[in-house]
Amino acid sequence: MTVIAPAGRRSRVQEGPEGLEVVVPAKRNVFGMLFLLAWLGAWAFGEVGALNQLAYGAHGVKPFMLFWLAGWTIGGGFAAFAWLWMLAGRERILLRPRTLAIRHEVFGVGRTREYDLAHVRNLRVSPAAYDPYGWGAGARSWGPGGGAVAFDYGAKTVRLVASVEEPEAAQIVRELNARHAFAE
Repeated sequence: MTVIAPAGRRSRVQEGPEGLEVVVPAKRNVFGMLFLLAWLGAWAFGEVGALNQLAYGAHGVKPFMLFWLAGWTIGGGFAAFAWLWMLAGRERILLRPRTLAIRHEVFGVGRTREYDLAHVRNLRVSPAAYDPYGWGAGARSWGPGGGAVAFDYGAKTVRLVASVEEPEAAQIVRELNARHAFAE
């Protein structure tokens, strides 16, 4: 009989000069990464072919080709970002004395959103309900979005740490609550 070892923690929590920091690496989906890499290779052929058609093709197809090329380029950008996110993405949560900062970054480049702690309410574990018409379910598979930890900020619910399961999300909530008394 083989005994299955319990899953290890994905996130890292440390006390730093700015406050308590939680770092959560993006999930690495090997199949997804290989698929996107192959898709991006085919995408590049389509992009080069469309640019050649635009530069040297007949005049009648240029408006359609410009429209198609714009959509194709945007789609390639999303695919490239998703691949980079799976390769080196991470979410950083920094609990400072007056703010809660959430940063999504790839190779150190990213966007930080800061929330005034006076308005952060009800920090909790709250897995997002499946919404077949919502953007969040698909975004969690291919990049940052949603998550099992939530808090209320005014009339909005903010979700974070999409790359962890509920038990680890509960650990993160306990660690943040031990450091700051979030209002209900």
